[in-house]
Amino acid sequence: MSPRNYEAGLRGEDLARAWLEARGMTFVEDRFRAGRGEIDLVMRDGETLVLVEVKYRPGGRAGDGLTAVTPAKRQRFISAAAGYLAQREAGDVPVRFDVVEITADGVRHIPDAFRA
Repeated sequence: MSPRNYEAGLRGEDLARAWLEARGMTFVEDRFRAGRGEIDLVMRDGETLVLVEVKYRPGGRAGDGLTAVTPAKRQRFISAAAGYLAQREAGDVPVRFDVVEITADGVRHIPDAFRA
């Protein structure tokens, strides 16, 4: 990934975090890596641990970011989630996988976007 794309990704994560916090979620951590996967944001929504994939496409249209969450990407994300839950000893806390897409059309939050 080029430094420019990396910086844009960080900007997207910051925007997504602020958007989710403004809607009542609490930030836990960001950029958790395990194996070949990464979790962009870890948030809390009440008692639920929310693992968030952020897709930042400032020049794109609604749906452009969501299509980038391919089955292979979901599998890497789920693998990273398993690593996160094991390392953080999350136990029986409810967990969901959300996607936040940021495009020229605005922010789109898809709660429970996919399941393990």
